[in-house]
Amino acid sequence: MTNVVVLLTDQQALHSIGAYGSKICRTPNIDALANDGIRFTRAYTPCALCTPARASLLTGLYPHKHGAIHNTGTHLPFTPDLIGQGLSIYPSAMKEGGYQLGYAGKWHSGIINSANDAGFSGYGPPDYGDCWESTEFEEYLLANNLRRPEKVLEFYAEGEPQYGYGDASGYVNGPIEATPSGFLTNKTIELIDQFSMVNQPFFIMTSFWGPHAPYLPAADFADLYDPKDIAQWDSFTDDLLNKPYIHSIYRKYIFPGAAKAKWDVWAKVISRYYAFVSMIDHQIGLILQHLRDQGLYDDTLIIFASDHGETIGIHGGAFDKGAMAYEEVYRVPLIVKTKGNCNSGTSHHDFVSLLDLPSTFRDLAGADDKSSHGKSLLPVLYDQGTTGREHIMSQFHGHRFPVSQRILWWDRYKFVLNFADRDELYDLDEDQYEMDNLIDRSECIGVIDECKQRLLMSMDEVDDTLGPQARHLLERKI
Repeated sequence: MTNVVVLLTDQQALHSIGAYGSKICRTPNIDALANDGIRFTRAYTPCALCTPARASLLTGLYPHKHGAIHNTGTHLPFTPDLIGQGLSIYPSAMKEGGYQLGYAGKWHSGIINSANDAGFSGYGPPDYGDCWESTEFEEYLLANNLRRPEKVLEFYAEGEPQYGYGDASGYVNGPIEATPSGFLTNKTIELIDQFSMVNQPFFIMTSFWGPHAPYLPAADFADLYDPKDIAQWDSFTDDLLNKPYIHSIYRKYIFPGAAKAKWDVWAKVISRYYAFVSMIDHQIGLILQHLRDQGLYDDTLIIFASDHGETIGIHGGAFDKGAMAYEEVYRVPLIVKTKGNCNSGTSHHDFVSLLDLPSTFRDLAGADDKSSHGKSLLPVLYDQGTTGREHIMSQFHGHRFPVSQRILWWDRYKFVLNFADRDELYDLDEDQYEMDNLIDRSECIGVIDECKQRLLMSMDEVDDTLGPQARHLLERKI
């Protein structure tokens, strides 16, 4: 059986990774993993929001099925004790298949209270989990003679500091070892050492809290990038005139500080974000090196991914995520190094979803996966087949307030069904930054009709609860 290590980041934009084309942000350890593995170029999250995406990572189901459609702690309709009941989760299958299960980091899955409740050992606190204030982090600092660093905040996306530091940017005035990222790396290495002493395969997931806001790199990484070297995003001038009105709502009212910021301010914020990414990449490198030192690297299946992406200034100063279904938010990194390093240094261009990861984990454990919405990637990894997907779908149910969206990718196109707003169509080959919404172009009617049919087909296949409403809206125009 194969050891598995999953390295999951939180809200990481694809353009922050060298292996995916970054010319500025340096990620040498992630890039090295890509050289040893397979880089998926069209991987998407099933929902660009933490709790729904993480619950999907546990179950292999779209949010409408597992029920965690909003983030916990956002005061939207959310009743954890009424959702996720009776659903199969991959840790149970892997444990039954003989795996030791370890976890270190952010949990925030909604349907199960904590990583320990899901069957993992290690550290995965309930809900979002504030590592900075946890007893375990405090004990780690004391045991390693580390001083708790202070947060130095420079930018507030909501415009005012009284809203707290969650939607902010800056740095911490201490070493990398004294950050949550350093703590999680230490925990992961402890789990590797603990599990490798037993003649039994292990599965370990390390879930970093970054580079999700607040962007807080350690002092020795904070100034790694000069803001003057960061060119203005091509979409920064977007006036949103041909976009859904909800985009303007998010930009103007949810994060007014971010929307009002000029590019020089954004460049500084992005430099901190990139520094945060490079800091996490450094920690990933320590984990990978420890696997090498223990003679485990070649025989371990290693996955790097993120739960969803990040806007970070696109389309006129958007911040965080929300009802803006842009590629920077939905397209995610996915790199897989196989046991034995099969197909090292290659790229795979099929549509894949994070839903495929729990299917892959169940497949590794020899478990049944008939109830999943995903597909095991093992045939793809070992040249025994393809995903066979011609299109792929994602969902969104709202963040900060309810919003219903379904997103379909097919060929070179992306279609966004906004149930209570204007729909969207983008030609991603011709319009990489999604500036031109083609939904009203007469010459695109054939493409739009094809996208609508494929979206309805995708919704029917997973018994989407909004399928009848979508059909009512769309079939009249087909």
